[in-house]
Amino acid sequence: MNDDEKIITLDTYLDLMQAQIVLAKLESGGIAGFMDENAAGVYPLFASGLGGFKVKVFERDLEKCREILSQPEEPLAE
Repeated sequence: MNDDEKIITLDTYLDLMQAQIVLAKLESGGIAGFMDENAAGVYPLFASGLGGFKVKVFERDLEKCREILSQPEEPLAE
């Protein structure tokens, strides 16, 4: 595997919904990511004891991920 294909943990979340929101934001910014749920996906109530929900991305995308996640939330249209 070359360095361009290295997968890293962007962040870990105890809340499954928060991890899914982060993945959706990354996807809307053109970043492919996935969640390493381990056994926490089967037992979401025990996620904190099992290490939580890890959002994984390619290392080459790390800076773009940080840019996307640092952007302020846009208010919902009424």
